[in-house]
Amino acid sequence: MEFLQIILGFAGGVAIWFWWKTMHSREQAEHLARQACQQAHVQLLDGTVSLKKIRFNRDERGNIRPLRYFSFEFNALGNERRIGIIALHHLRQQYLYMDLPESPTITTTAETLENNQTQTHIGNK
Repeated sequence: MEFLQIILGFAGGVAIWFWWKTMHSREQAEHLARQACQQAHVQLLDGTVSLKKIRFNRDERGNIRPLRYFSFEFNALGNERRIGIIALHHLRQQYLYMDLPESPTITTTAETLENNQTQTHIGNK
C-alpha cells in the first residue's frame, strides 16, 4: 500500500506541475495575442485566450515538450468576431494565425521572437 501512495503522490505532483506550466503558458499567450492585435490594429475580445489542445513535439534539442494551442477572438470591422490561434512550445511562440479581413494570415516565426524582435509576415491563405 505504501508504494501505491508514493506513485499516486508523484502522479499528483506531476499533474499539478503540468497545470501550473499550462497556466503560465496561457499568460504568455494572452500577452502575445494582445501584442498581435495591437500590431494589426484590431481589438482583442474578452481580453483572454482559451486552451484548445495540447500535443507533444520535440524542441530544437530533441527533448519532448508540450505544444499548446490557444485560441482568441478579435474584432476587425465592427461587430464581426474573428478567430486567432497561437501555438506555444515551452513559452515560445511557434505559430500565430489571425483571420484578418483583407490579408487573412499573420505568422511570426519563433527565431525572431528569440531575439526579442517582432517580424510580421502578412500574406494570403
